[in-house]
Amino acid sequence: MLPQVVLFHYGAFQPLWQQPGLIQCGPQLEAGSAAVPVPQPEVRAIQAALRQRGLPTQGVLIHYTDPFLIRAAGLRGVQAWMGPRLLVCGDLHHGPAPIDTLSAYVQLQAHDAVLLAFNPMLLPEVQRRLSIPVHCHPPGFFRYPRVPRSPCPVPALVHVGSLGPHHPRRRALVEALQQRGRIPFHHCTTATPEQAAQVYAAHALVLNIPLNNDLNHRVFEVMAAGAPQVMFGTRALSGSLEELASRRDLFWVQDLEQLEELVAQLLADPARLDVPVAPPLELPLVQLLRRCLGPAPIR
Repeated sequence: MLPQVVLFHYGAFQPLWQQPGLIQCGPQLEAGSAAVPVPQPEVRAIQAALRQRGLPTQGVLIHYTDPFLIRAAGLRGVQAWMGPRLLVCGDLHHGPAPIDTLSAYVQLQAHDAVLLAFNPMLLPEVQRRLSIPVHCHPPGFFRYPRVPRSPCPVPALVHVGSLGPHHPRRRALVEALQQRGRIPFHHCTTATPEQAAQVYAAHALVLNIPLNNDLNHRVFEVMAAGAPQVMFGTRALSGSLEELASRRDLFWVQDLEQLEELVAQLLADPARLDVPVAPPLELPLVQLLRRCLGPAPIR
């Protein structure tokens, strides 16, 4: 039987992430049946907040963070948690020397294992650098909206995402596609994953621009919406995850000309886009934790 699992993260409450026995904790949460606000990133503050709600202060701790958050407001006092401690690291491209940041942090704040959220390509390197087990099973505990695929999708390539100053490569590619005008192409931003899913499901093809060896959430958001996608990068981004590299709904390109040529061919022959799009592999929480922590600590 799975004990209470506490997920500490820095964002708003995520209904899609909820599974039986999971409590979300963090500084941005409002109190709810499965949400416990915590005033600061400190394990003793988590324990105090749980105790105040009459909840156990033990179990499994999942700590979701990234190198930027580690530097800005890393969770402190991790060794005070009485139970297995799993660090889930996303955005392993943030800032200078992110693997150095992660390595230094886990030496100071003891965790039992690390789960790379979306960096299978970097798994061997991180495993070499850290003295604790490191795994990668995307999309892990994350869940994404599922919407019906449009029976008559818009015959165009669509890109959803910010083009702000932190994403110069993404902005340059999107602007080049817009200026050249060689293929039907739309770009937009959305406020919620649900809005993004509706956009994906309404278009024939989605453009995904992974950044700095990071597959990102969008890969799995698009799968959940049932849309094929063009990956602007190499299959090496999949690391040893053959189930990703061999998917028929992922089309890989490495330069602008190749992207335009492929999209033109696909849109001219819609049958090539009529492929089954399997949803992301959603491991039950107990199975994910056993893969990362082993069976003994979570019986």
